[in-house]
Amino acid sequence: MLSVMATLKVKEDKVEEAAAFFKELAAGVLADEPGTLAYVIHQRRDDPNTFIVYEKYESGEAFALHGKNLAAKGAKFAGVMDGPPAVVVMDEI
Repeated sequence: MLSVMATLKVKEDKVEEAAAFFKELAAGVLADEPGTLAYVIHQRRDDPNTFIVYEKYESGEAFALHGKNLAAKGAKFAGVMDGPPAVVVMDEI
């Protein structure tokens, strides 16, 4: 199975907006993307501007669908992000 860890830095003045957006995003992903097995967003206690997303997909196709769906939300991401995300794609062993 394919897993992803994404680290997202948000603008200091957008932390609350980002947290609300990410909660809404996670609920939508789990409801609308059946190949997504896990989509959990965390906020670092020592750096509240940093969010870490753990994602797990049943297939590469499910991951590709998620990417397509995220692209449609690009404007909302652009409004809160402080730089590009750091994404690590892994295979579960």
